[in-house]
Amino acid sequence: MNRNTKVEEKEAIAIIGYRVVCDGEDYIMEIPKAAEKLHHRFPEADVQIGAFIPGECKEENDGYWIGVPQSPETAVPDDMESLLIEKQTYAITTYEGSNDRIREAYESLHHWMEWKGYPRELTAWHVEVYHSWQDKENLHMELWETVRT
Repeated sequence: MNRNTKVEEKEAIAIIGYRVVCDGEDYIMEIPKAAEKLHHRFPEADVQIGAFIPGECKEENDGYWIGVPQSPETAVPDDMESLLIEKQTYAITTYEGSNDRIREAYESLHHWMEWKGYPRELTAWHVEVYHSWQDKENLHMELWETVRT
């Protein structure tokens, strides 16, 4: 586990972007496509934010959201959606590597959370902050796993 793993409360985050809904095994291909499309729309953005609810959720929250931080004065384009992720407490770790190994990083984070006594909150938004996303073989990101408080 990354030595930088920590638990931290984060303020609410508003994002605008795309919602990806597909079969589970297709997300690994569809999310990078949506990230590329988002990059073309917002080339100046220095981060992209992914969000998903891993457990049971309302149909309108199903899928994976990929967006950029939304400032209050930014209008939501017609072909995009906005999402507000409420203030939450997260177990946070850094991941660098291929998108097909993210699952392993999550497993390691879940073991760390269990070891430290932080239960996962499966019905809340979980966040991925991408600092580098253009090369799916060499991602640099933070995994924010929501902690039940």
